[in-house]
Amino acid sequence: MNCQRARQSFAELLDSRPAAPRDAESAAEIDAVRAHLANCPDCQREFASLSQTLAALDALPTPAPSSQLRRDFYALLEEEKNSAASIRASADREKRQHRAALWRLVLAPLGAAAFLAIGFIAGTRVAPPAQAPATLVADAATRRELQDLRAKVDRMESMNQLVAASFQQQQRPASERFHGVLTSTSTREPQDRVVDELITSLALDSSVNVRLRALEALFPYANQEVVRAGVLASLTREPNPVVQVSMIDFLASARDREAKPTLEKLAVNELTHTDVREAARRALTQL
Repeated sequence: MNCQRARQSFAELLDSRPAAPRDAESAAEIDAVRAHLANCPDCQREFASLSQTLAALDALPTPAPSSQLRRDFYALLEEEKNSAASIRASADREKRQHRAALWRLVLAPLGAAAFLAIGFIAGTRVAPPAQAPATLVADAATRRELQDLRAKVDRMESMNQLVAASFQQQQRPASERFHGVLTSTSTREPQDRVVDELITSLALDSSVNVRLRALEALFPYANQEVVRAGVLASLTREPNPVVQVSMIDFLASARDREAKPTLEKLAVNELTHTDVREAARRALTQL
């Protein structure tokens, strides 16, 4: 048992929920981690630090969700559904036009061959149809437009799946969602999937503790533009001042100049919490 393997099991050791029945191999693994922890000063410090962090997060008050949150969520969901339906209808029209163009492309050479055969029989030659190059160019342009439209449809379907998955995730207990964010930092799943899950938790989870932990887990990916954009988009909708200040510190540490206009608005908005305005002013001096 080495330090790296032991630290991967810290989240399970810190889970306060009743332990599920384990098989012999899992029980032996946990016993090995405890034995390693008893003799490794570095792991003891890491474990103690993580325990203190969890205790501090658990001590934070959980704010009541805004009465407008549910209404805004369903409005956004309805808007996305309408947009997706419109795009799919447009895609269907483009597909029908594309099929018609393909039929023209197939029939044009057949017609040319028929005219050529008639010409040979009559003792004359018929030149190739002059419209063939124009048809090929038009077909290539149609293919490019269809590819762009398919990409938009795929992005819209992905967004709908993300919203649906986030809504389902809210049905799980907050402690289970928090445990999921903890384990995502040590998972071996593809990086893009981990980042997507963390950004989703930051933007849509109702628990302040889960959102704070998700933001902390995003720090190693701060060099990615999609991560900075996700944090900035979540900042404008975040109702909790503690989380807002943490987001502002994240953007300042990442030197995200795209956040400057948003921070300038927060710094002068009298309706914004005092701590948030002060954090925004401090961050502007670092950008």
